[in-house]
Amino acid sequence: MAQKIVFSFDERSLKSLENVQGRGKFPTLATALSDSIQISEFLQDQAEEGFSEVVVRNPKTNKEKTITIPSLRRVGRSESRSTYSSAS
Repeated sequence: MAQKIVFSFDERSLKSLENVQGRGKFPTLATALSDSIQISEFLQDQAEEGFSEVVVRNPKTNKEKTITIPSLRRVGRSESRSTYSSAS
């Protein structure tokens, strides 16, 4: 069941969200935000397993790019530290 919640965005963040909505062709700001949250959760799950880079590939050219997301490194490091600390 959907719940109605209210967010307040500063102008820069709202413009960014509107940009995500437009580029992703999302029907509403809420769907753009929801999809973005799902992607973030998936990436954080991967970071907890030690992954900190995302590799994207253009299927037409097979060119690849590696994207390092700083927040994923923080998630991965904090998970590694807590695992290491509990093993001591």
